[in-house]
Amino acid sequence: MRGKTLIALLALFLLAFGAGYIHQQTRLLERERVWLETEIELLEVENAHLRLKLQELHSRQSEILRRMEEWLDAWEVDIWESTAYAPLDPWAREGMCYAGNPRVTASGAEVVPGITAAAGPDIPFGTRAYVMGDGPRIIQDRGGRIENGSIDLAVETRDEALEWGRRTVKVVYEKWR
Repeated sequence: MRGKTLIALLALFLLAFGAGYIHQQTRLLERERVWLETEIELLEVENAHLRLKLQELHSRQSEILRRMEEWLDAWEVDIWESTAYAPLDPWAREGMCYAGNPRVTASGAEVVPGITAAAGPDIPFGTRAYVMGDGPRIIQDRGGRIENGSIDLAVETRDEALEWGRRTVKVVYEKWR
């Protein structure tokens, strides 16, 4: 009988121990469930925030694409041959550096080195251009040897013009209508 009592006590002990262990595991699982629910709520809030950001980015992308299309409708990019001339240099020679009054362009505008440029007859006066390696220019002049697809840049001195030489450049310019 003693053995049966001992076995019963051992079974009771194991049952109590098991119940305590199960209770402890249940509490741990309950805490983990609460933590996971909180984590899910935070992720849902973050997801909603990211969806709003995504909508904002799509809207900005649409605006950028619209502006790019406007830009492409208004501007042209081409490769031109470029030279430079210095009509205001004291050593400038009529017929080579200018024709007529060296201070006045073919459009009637005043020559401004660093701004004025001469282009072929297909480019209207007043056309804005950006010459890679030089910067922004305005087409205000023509020249006897300047053809379409070339640009002549007004500079301060003949030495500057010689230093520029003849080169191929990328030119971004306004489309004319």
